[in-house]
Amino acid sequence: MVVQLNSNFTLKCSGDSEVSWQYPVTEGNHRIDIRHEENNSGLFVTVLEVGNASAAHTGLYVCYYNHTQVEDGEVEGKDIYIYVPDPDMPFVPSIPEDQFILVEEGDPAVIPCRTSDPDAQVTLVNSLDKPVYALYDTKQGFIGNFPAGSYTCKTMVKGVEFKSDEFLIYIIRATSQLPVEIEALKTVYKTGETIVVTCVVFDNEVVNLQWNYPGKVKEKGLIKLDDIKVPSQKLVYTLTIPEASVKDTGDYECTARHATKEVKENKKVVITVHDKGFVHLEPQFSPLEAVNLHEVKNFVVDVQAYPAPKMYWLKDNVTLIENLTEIVTSSNRVQETRFQSILKLIRAKEEDSGYYTLVAENEDEIKRYTFSLLIQVPALISALVDDHHGSAGGQTVRCLAEGTPLPDVEWLVCKDIKKCSNDTSWTLLTNNISDIHMEAHLDEKNMVESQVTFQKVEETLVVRCVARNDLGAVTRELKLVAPTLRSELTVAAAVLVLLVIVIISLIVLVIIWKQKPRYEIRWRVIESISPDGHEYIYVDPMQLPYDSRWEFPRDGLVLGRILGSGAFGKVVEGTAYGLSRSQPVMKVAVKMLKPTARSSEKQALMSELKIMTHLGPHLNIVNLLGACTKSGPIYIITEYCFYGDLVNYLHKNRDNFLNRHPEKPKKDLDIFGMNPADESTRSYVILSFENTGDYMDMKQADTTQYVPMLERKEGSKYSDIQRSVYDRPASYKKKSMSESEVKNLLSDDSSEGLSLLDLLSFTYQVARGMEFLASKNCVHRDLAARNVLLAQGKIVKICDFGLARDIMHDSNYVSKGSTFLPVKWMAPESIFDNLYTTLSDVWSYGILLWEIFSLGGTPYPGMMVDSTFYNKIKSGYRMAKPDHATNEVYEIMVKCWNSEPEKRPSFYHLSEIVESLLPGEYKKSYEKIHLDFLKSDHPAVTRMRGDCDNAYIGVTYKNEDKLKDRESGFDEQRLSADSGYIIPLPDIDPVSEDELGKRNRHSSQTSEESAIETGSSSSTFIKREDETIEDIDMMDDIGIDSSDLVEDSFL
Repeated sequence: MVVQLNSNFTLKCSGDSEVSWQYPVTEGNHRIDIRHEENNSGLFVTVLEVGNASAAHTGLYVCYYNHTQVEDGEVEGKDIYIYVPDPDMPFVPSIPEDQFILVEEGDPAVIPCRTSDPDAQVTLVNSLDKPVYALYDTKQGFIGNFPAGSYTCKTMVKGVEFKSDEFLIYIIRATSQLPVEIEALKTVYKTGETIVVTCVVFDNEVVNLQWNYPGKVKEKGLIKLDDIKVPSQKLVYTLTIPEASVKDTGDYECTARHATKEVKENKKVVITVHDKGFVHLEPQFSPLEAVNLHEVKNFVVDVQAYPAPKMYWLKDNVTLIENLTEIVTSSNRVQETRFQSILKLIRAKEEDSGYYTLVAENEDEIKRYTFSLLIQVPALISALVDDHHGSAGGQTVRCLAEGTPLPDVEWLVCKDIKKCSNDTSWTLLTNNISDIHMEAHLDEKNMVESQVTFQKVEETLVVRCVARNDLGAVTRELKLVAPTLRSELTVAAAVLVLLVIVIISLIVLVIIWKQKPRYEIRWRVIESISPDGHEYIYVDPMQLPYDSRWEFPRDGLVLGRILGSGAFGKVVEGTAYGLSRSQPVMKVAVKMLKPTARSSEKQALMSELKIMTHLGPHLNIVNLLGACTKSGPIYIITEYCFYGDLVNYLHKNRDNFLNRHPEKPKKDLDIFGMNPADESTRSYVILSFENTGDYMDMKQADTTQYVPMLERKEGSKYSDIQRSVYDRPASYKKKSMSESEVKNLLSDDSSEGLSLLDLLSFTYQVARGMEFLASKNCVHRDLAARNVLLAQGKIVKICDFGLARDIMHDSNYVSKGSTFLPVKWMAPESIFDNLYTTLSDVWSYGILLWEIFSLGGTPYPGMMVDSTFYNKIKSGYRMAKPDHATNEVYEIMVKCWNSEPEKRPSFYHLSEIVESLLPGEYKKSYEKIHLDFLKSDHPAVTRMRGDCDNAYIGVTYKNEDKLKDRESGFDEQRLSADSGYIIPLPDIDPVSEDELGKRNRHSSQTSEESAIETGSSSSTFIKREDETIEDIDMMDDIGIDSSDLVEDSFL
């Protein structure tokens, strides 16, 4: 319908019930009147009148029944669209809300640029003034899918172009659902606090949200919007009510309406505001409680409080400490204002009786609840005593009983002892019986004391005391003996006590004797028992041959001062006459047992001698020079090492090392247990004469002229290696050296300087020595710096001085049964599985490196050998790099400490790795010195080579070609060393030939039981021509079971 500009028009609507009009709302559409008229026909009439019509009155007019209007403003009814053409206003004015258009992604949008003239021609342009093509409806505007942006409508009226208002299209992401959550930090407040309620709308960028709450009418409250897009889209509306009052109690509701769809969602929470805080207690038990002895009982009190209360328990007005062993208190929040406090008795005791109080308090109120607890204790007879009256014959029996509640006591008597097991033989005693008197009372300890007196006891009878309370009854019986029998029983009892004391004393003595540690050599020789070479047994050292040509006459040996002493033996300095042609007088070290040694210890020393003869000579082991086994105690004569053990040497030269290398700061010395600042109190362990055996100092005495082991020939001998007097940067990088530098490096002066290259030289020489032992199928089992000696020229010598070390008082050894083990140096398989192999020696070699490059520190500093230590080793714990080691050296240590033995490097490869860190000339000099040693007339060499005509020297060397192999292709021998994985057997005892035939068919096992069974598979007793009578006597004297010598798995 078209209405002329500035004219008036009227619209009338009638219906069966009340009706109303809905008309366009635009700027300038004033002068609209609506009135209701009465109709005689019963209809409801509403008239809408518009005066002076303008373009603003263009739009849709709807008449609708009042009862059909919905909350969002949409109505249904009769409508009519009115046009009011205005050449000066071709576009109907729009309100600001219409100029901002929200549309979901993918949905069509309506740009409401309506015209006042139904015949107007309208075009749509974007922000770049470029035309946009879309469907146009004069009643709605342009309809279509438009990109987000700014749009304007244009039309021409009588040659004049008109533009509409600018319309902004905003495309939003929204879901068809409207997830809404309402949250309140608290739902209970008190006056003056600030209420905070949050309404969160998820997955929608734009919503219409309204709050309804008690203070909204008074416009009380602040609303804040946070648009959060990461990690997900959500709109957070926060309502804050400061200075809350009781009137703010009520429902807090948020209603969210979808921006483009007819979807809405509302959530609410109830907020309560109290005048002040409160505390209410609701115990779940009575004020008087009884608990049986040893019962577990919980006492629960529910608490309602705001603010959150502090809760604690009192016992007899003394505060209970939380989480005691037997009384545990705990408090927890159940809901926002609901709490629970629990008092828990764990195995109730008598002393737990008393008054218990729960105190719950906050800043506004305090409440207490007290209850009485009684621990009910069953009746107990603490004493039943016979107080006889001497020769008068009367006897009184006293019965002390206790319990809660206090028990009643009654007496019964049985006169026929043989029938006392039958209850019918017992008679209840009362005061009415003649010659019997009974009485009861409470003593000072609140115990019931009851006694019965028998005026005359002529025969043996049994008296029973019965104590009974609510928890049950207990009985105790006492035999009354006539005075004539008592003296006889007293004598018998005394004899029996003395006999028991004697038996216990004997048992204790036997246990102490069995636990006494016994000397054993740590070195073991192994023999393959499987085709693939991966299974081995320990070879019984007593079955190794001993050539009598190693014998040295006792009158050619002069003993001197004691170098080291232990629980089983000692090592003394000696002078030997006639050991070699080049040195008719030679200083030596002599190992011997103490006079109190047992036969098993003599056998162990003889085993050590046979192993040393089996090994043969090498530059880097303490070589055997001779032995005295006949007509007296056993003496083992070995090389004398000038500088003593490596640990003591590193300790003494530590300051010298740090002065040479100032770039290595003198920082904490915790691993030595010393204060670096206190130079006045610093001392080093130097053991000589009768000492504790920790370390051995084999340096010459001031009053003794040192006798060199060999005269020098042509300037280079086996003792001439590694005298480091050079000044060189602290570096292990391999570099060439001149001949003069090599000579200086291998000089043999009296300097005791210590350098970084010295440490690497020690490392290399130990690897070569262990490579040699591995090639001889020898497992060391105690490789450590204390078992490495240093000879003249800084030659490293591997040894085993367990005999001369007091391992019972040495902290490096841990007791296990009848033996002591160096746990900190042992591989995990040796500690936990009793598995000793060349590869377990490799682990110990890694620990030795740590000792060297920490300048004699104790491994695992600050750690005790206990369950924590074992768990750390199992879980892969390894020591950190020592102060003076490079990354290359520490990498060698880590490889040695691989938890899988087969992945550890062999000693051959270790020698190659360390050699690569040394100057190239070093190995050439070392090999020359080693070959000179093998060609010399050193006693250890000549006995194996058989080229000496001395009466005391000379053993036909059955493997003459091996010496040539060493000279021509020394490294070829090393390739086969320590390459197998060994399954060990424990130390063994001799067995019979019958047992040997049964056992030697079994392979070795890793378990302790199997190890014991197969441990003697290579042991027999056959007298050989070269054995001494003393050897046979030592074996015959063994009086202990073979299992006593088995070394158990350490754990």
